Amino acid sequence: MSLGLLVCVFIAWVYLDDPEFGADEDLKLRRPVDQTLTLQTPEKLRRFLDSLVPFEDTALYGKPPWLWDTPTLARVVQSNGAALDNLRDLLEDADWHPAHSAWHAADPCSDPRWHQALRLKQAEAAYLSRRMQEEEAFTAAIDLAEIGWRLEPLWAWPSCYQRSLQAQTCATQTLADLLRQTKLPEATLRQFQRQFSVCQPSVELLEGAMNAFYVHEKKLILGPKSGELADTMPGGAQLQRPGRLFFKPNETVQLFAHAFRQLRDEAKAPLAQTSEVRLKNAPTARGSFQPNTEGQVYFAHRMKTYTPLPAFLGLARARGNLIVTLFAIRRCIAEKKTLPATLEQLRTFNYLLDVPVDPYTGAPLQYNLSRGLLWSVGNDLKSAGGVPTEPPMNDATEPTAELGIAVAAEVKIGVGTAR
Repeated sequence: MSLGLLVCVFIAWVYLDDPEFGADEDLKLRRPVDQTLTLQTPEKLRRFLDSLVPFEDTALYGKPPWLWDTPTLARVVQSNGAALDNLRDLLEDADWHPAHSAWHAADPCSDPRWHQALRLKQAEAAYLSRRMQEEEAFTAAIDLAEIGWRLEPLWAWPSCYQRSLQAQTCATQTLADLLRQTKLPEATLRQFQRQFSVCQPSVELLEGAMNAFYVHEKKLILGPKSGELADTMPGGAQLQRPGRLFFKPNETVQLFAHAFRQLRDEAKAPLAQTSEVRLKNAPTARGSFQPNTEGQVYFAHRMKTYTPLPAFLGLARARGNLIVTLFAIRRCIAEKKTLPATLEQLRTFNYLLDVPVDPYTGAPLQYNLSRGLLWSVGNDLKSAGGVPTEPPMNDATEPTAELGIAVAAEVKIGVGTAR
């Protein structure tokens, strides 16, 4: 009788005991708290999204705007004039104060209208290009890159980092289309190249974001008991997550700590940029009566948001390096009426300080004069000779940009010409 009681007590202890999680000082945020009294930027962002006028034809969302007919472009851009004005007002804010507690009050980037917002800006660039307003078209495309740059350090919600990379994708694909047909002079292209380069995403910011995302998950589970500031609770929630059977809060937080340490460290490794990160020693129990079964299921579900991020960043960086290089090539064409024989010549001609490399390999990007292509080996680490797509650089296994020599004026390549 006493032995049976002891066994029951032990089993109950195993299922109910939830010791404090280990030290997590290495996962704390290192940036100072922003003490600005009031912040208008979140409200401006909401105003922009609220002013969007939905597209009449939903099929437009799945087609690059530069492939739309001109009347459609005109209708979409003109009907969303107020939204575009609100976006310009938003981007005029010199500092979005990404560390301010106001960003924690509501998730500004989970709104599904973001897809339309980014597509609208692409449509504006395409419409201006169609009207031969090239400089204005490039400015609209650079605005997309700036949106990504502004959202990248906004770590209050993981959706903001995801939207940041989506904005960068829209920017690079739009610029690839504009650059392959541009007639702008070298000086103007140089200015846009500099503006675009400033907006490129970085591994360092992703490392910092992983710490912030750990803190975010910790607050979702523990609430005020997480030890974080009350005004930074997600959505303003002050209550601890309600208890439930087979869910140990502290043990689950410890799972997140181990996972985010791995993601933060692997974000620097080139191989992490090729595919979704496989978490080491991650629990796989599901449907079994383990003491923390529900916590493990919750952890696995939540981590699906984070494990692809290094690969998404790798692709964004590859596209960004392709566009920076394409800017330099088009400057060379505009000024010297010649294509560089090699990418290294772009540095010699002072169109680049350093020749961007392929982030997947650390080696130079692939360059083919006769086919007029520039490409990365992609996340499969194998070159197939360049694979043009529409929209440009859409194939993650071989993101490829066209030089546009077929539509440029006759250009000399050493001896001989390319058309």
